[in-house]
Amino acid sequence: MSKKITHIETLKLERDGLKQDLPGFGKKYINIVDYILEITEDIWEKKEIDVINETYEKDILIHTGARIINGVETVITGTIDTLASFPDRKMGGEAVIWSTDNKGDFYSSHRIISTATNLGETIYGKATGKKITFRTIADCKVANNKIYKEWLVRDNLSILLQLGFDPVEMAKKDATYKKTPIAIPINSNQEIAKQDLEYPENLVYSLITNVWKQNNFEDLAEYLAADSTLYAVGNQEISGITKIKEYIQTVLASFSDLSIGIERITSNREEGLTHIAARWYLKGKTTEEGVFGKHSVDEIFIPVLSHYTVKNGKITDEWMVYDGFDALCQIYSQTNTQI
Repeated sequence: MSKKITHIETLKLERDGLKQDLPGFGKKYINIVDYILEITEDIWEKKEIDVINETYEKDILIHTGARIINGVETVITGTIDTLASFPDRKMGGEAVIWSTDNKGDFYSSHRIISTATNLGETIYGKATGKKITFRTIADCKVANNKIYKEWLVRDNLSILLQLGFDPVEMAKKDATYKKTPIAIPINSNQEIAKQDLEYPENLVYSLITNVWKQNNFEDLAEYLAADSTLYAVGNQEISGITKIKEYIQTVLASFSDLSIGIERITSNREEGLTHIAARWYLKGKTTEEGVFGKHSVDEIFIPVLSHYTVKNGKITDEWMVYDGFDALCQIYSQTNTQI
C-alpha cells in the first residue's frame, strides 16, 4: 500500500503571526513558520553559529543530491565555510509551506532567494569578487525545537556559472561520488485520477505524473494558467504554456529510461489561494541531447523541490529547484562514462 504523501493545512501562519502550539520548542517562537524564518536569520545573517546546536539534532540526516550526510558537525562546518566564502550573504525568505505530521512533529518547505558576494575562497577556487543570486529550497522535519531530517536542494550550477567556473571541469575534479557511491532510493506513490483536479493538491500531482511522467503535453492547459510563470534553475523566468512545455521537453530529453516519482506534497490552503510544496525526483541515464550533454553508463538521481501557487483552479506560478552540478558530478564519477 502506498504511503500517504499529501498533507493539507488551512491555518495561515507567518512571522510574528498566529500563535501555534509548539511542544518542546523555545518560547520565543510563535509558530513553525516563525521558527524556520527566525533560526535562518539568526544563523546566516546574525552569524550565531551556536543556534545550529540548539536547533539541529546531533545525528541529523541531510538528503542532498544522491547522498545522505549525517551529523550536526557537518552542518556547522558547511555553514562556517560558506560564510567565509560569502560573508555578506542575505537570505530572502520567499515562502515557508508547512504541515503537521504527528503530535509535536512538523514539516516545513522553505524557499530562499540568496544574494552574496564571493569574497573568500570556495571549493571551486579563489575568491572572484562577483555578486551572485541563487535559489535554495530546504524541506525539514522538526520536533521539540530540533530539525532531525532535511532535504536540501540548491542551484549550485547557477552559482558556478555566475562565479565564472566551468561546471564540467569542476565535476571532473569533484570526488564526492568517487568516495560515496550514488544512492538511488526506491519509492512508491499512487496515481491520482484526472477527475480529482478540483483539488489544488491533485492538480500539482497530476501535472507531475501526467505531463512530466507520461508526456501528455496536450493537457498542460488543464493545469496552468495562460500566463503561468515557471521560475527555473539558472534564474530563468519562463512564462506561458508554450515556453513551459518547451522547457519540460528539454529536461526530459536529457534522460533515457527515465523514472519520476513524488515523495510528498504539502499544501497550505487560504481563501482563494493555495501554496503547495512538492518533493519529487528524476532518475535515469543521461543523454547527450539534453541539459547535461553527456551519456552516463549508470542511472543518476536528481531530487527536485518545487513550490506552486494555485488560484482559480490553475497553477499561476512554480518555483523549481534541482542541483544540476550534483548531476554532473554523478555523471563524471562513473569511470566508464561514454565520450
